[in-house]
Amino acid sequence: MSVLPTLLLVEDDASLRDWWCGSLEDMGYSVLSAGSAAEALVIARQAQAPFDLAVLDLGLPPHPNDPTEGLELLRLLILERPSLKVVVLTGQDEPAVALTAIGLGAFDFLNKPASSQRLREALARAVLFLQAEKQLSTDGQARMTLTAPIGEGVREFGEAAQEKLVRSVLADSQFNVAQAARKLGLTREHLYYFMKKFGIERASS
Repeated sequence: MSVLPTLLLVEDDASLRDWWCGSLEDMGYSVLSAGSAAEALVIARQAQAPFDLAVLDLGLPPHPNDPTEGLELLRLLILERPSLKVVVLTGQDEPAVALTAIGLGAFDFLNKPASSQRLREALARAVLFLQAEKQLSTDGQARMTLTAPIGEGVREFGEAAQEKLVRSVLADSQFNVAQAARKLGLTREHLYYFMKKFGIERASS
C-alpha cells in the first residue's frame, strides 16, 4: 500500500480542526494544521515542512463569514507551492466563491458541511494527479518542460470542476439563466459562454 502524502489543513474552528485532523489521519494522511492564514503561510514557507495537498476552509479570521481571507491565502499558497493541490471548503450557496477559487487554482471544492467520504474522494483524485506529475518527472521530463503537462492537467481538472458547478447551479435554478448567473457572479453572456463551452442545453420538456 502506497504512503499517502502529507497535507495541510487550514481551519479556524479548533474543535472542528481537531476532528478533521483525526479523520484525515484515519484515512492515512500525515497532517499539518493551521488555524489562520498567517499560520498556514509560516508552514508553507518552511522547507522542512513538505506537503503536497491542502484542505482549506475559506472562512478564516478576522472575518470568518467572508471568503476574502481564504481566497487570498489560496492565491499565496499556490504562489509558494505551484504544484500544490488545494481542496477548498465553501459555505453553502456560494457558487460564485467556488468559481473564483477554481480560477485561482483550487483543485476542487466542497460545500460545507462536507462529509468525510466526499473529502476522501476529492483527495483521492488529487493524489492521482500528484502521482501522474511525479511519474512525468521520473520519466525524464526536464524541470522547465514539466510545467507544460502539469499546467494542462490542472486546467483540465479545473474545467471539470467549473462544468460541475455550472451544471449544478443551472439545475438548482431550473435553467433560469439570469438567476444562475447571479448565483455564479457572472453576466448572462459569460454564463452562455460556459454553457456553449460545456455543451449544456436546457432539457426538452
